[in-house]
Amino acid sequence: MSSNDIEKGSENASGGYIDRLRSFKPNVRLYLLFVLLTTFNVGIYSVIFNLYILRLGLREDSLGLILSLSSISVGLFAIPSAFVCDRWGAKRTLLLSYAILSASLILLYSSTSMLILPLASTMHGIALSLSLVIGATFLVENSTPYERMHLFSMYYVIYTLSMLSGNLIGGFLPDLLTDLLLLERGGVDAYRLTLYFSLSATILSILPLWYIKDDNPRQNELRRQLSTYRSAMRNGSVQRMILIFALIGLGMGTALPFFNVYFDQVLKASTAQIGMIFSSTQLIMMAGYCLVPILTGRMGKITMASLVQMASVPFLLIFAFASSIVVAAFGYTMRYLLMNLANPVLNSHKLEIVPPEERPMINSLTWTACYLFVGAGTYAGGIMMAGGHNQMPFLITGALYALTAFLFYAFFGRDSSIRMD
Repeated sequence: MSSNDIEKGSENASGGYIDRLRSFKPNVRLYLLFVLLTTFNVGIYSVIFNLYILRLGLREDSLGLILSLSSISVGLFAIPSAFVCDRWGAKRTLLLSYAILSASLILLYSSTSMLILPLASTMHGIALSLSLVIGATFLVENSTPYERMHLFSMYYVIYTLSMLSGNLIGGFLPDLLTDLLLLERGGVDAYRLTLYFSLSATILSILPLWYIKDDNPRQNELRRQLSTYRSAMRNGSVQRMILIFALIGLGMGTALPFFNVYFDQVLKASTAQIGMIFSSTQLIMMAGYCLVPILTGRMGKITMASLVQMASVPFLLIFAFASSIVVAAFGYTMRYLLMNLANPVLNSHKLEIVPPEERPMINSLTWTACYLFVGAGTYAGGIMMAGGHNQMPFLITGALYALTAFLFYAFFGRDSSIRMD
């Protein structure tokens, strides 16, 4: 092949990528802006919130309880959320999620009561369940197969860019506020003010939501909706996908909420260092998501997703057994990159194995399974950390991720030869 042929192929590939990005509907663009704003809060939250709770004087097991209630409520309300989505439509569902999310964050960032914090965490989970159930379905219904993998990849690029910004600001803002306002260094006030700052982005996210054109709710009868659930549950592929998401959820819950706690309590990293590690990981992840359409085109969706999940396990072990912050940061970054490369495939594939009318149902069923097990894993992980078994959550998660990768290929490997158009 000549150099001219290679250059022409590259131009065609880049032109095709740009054409697909330009083809996104206005509703999709507005939703992506909403994701950008709300994820900025998530980025700061992921660095600061756990450390904020510990600086309130609570232990890791109390932190695990608070976090687990959010995840469990996501799981418990995922199926009711699907009914709400089906009857109300995307816009009103997202507005309801926005209202509950804003109220829950205000309570989480303001209260010190172990009565209020679990309640607020439960509200937070309800809001997330509404957003999760409608999110992927909304993107699928507002896109064509021609652009879908590029759309899901762009969603994750935007999500990751916003997380990066939030992680970076979340790491440095407490020290900056401490110096500017003469606060107690390492005290709770700087952490609380940082969380309040992140809340402003969530409040502003009402603007793109307001301009989304409302879809036409199907107003299905309850009996018909339950019939759709029964039909989906009899589908062997759906059953296998539910198992996959349950195992992923258990692995996520056991270790992922405690990465910043491990850096802080075990490796003695500063908040600024944690923010830098988390934000640099997001930067690498943003580049990684751009590669997903290329990798799936070359390897097939299932093969790619299974391989990257399996490859993430050794790096999780590097993180858990490292005594150096630098080595642990390398293991954390590589694990995050490889494991999350599978997300666009998992979240698009689960919606493609069922008819369009069953998409909200499988979305809710998989998120129910995932987050119920996230909640169980988070509570267990918190107990392990509080008991001094700091490495155990990461070992369990590594074993679960390896099992998930194997089962995903075993269940859906027959589709591994499919190439993305």
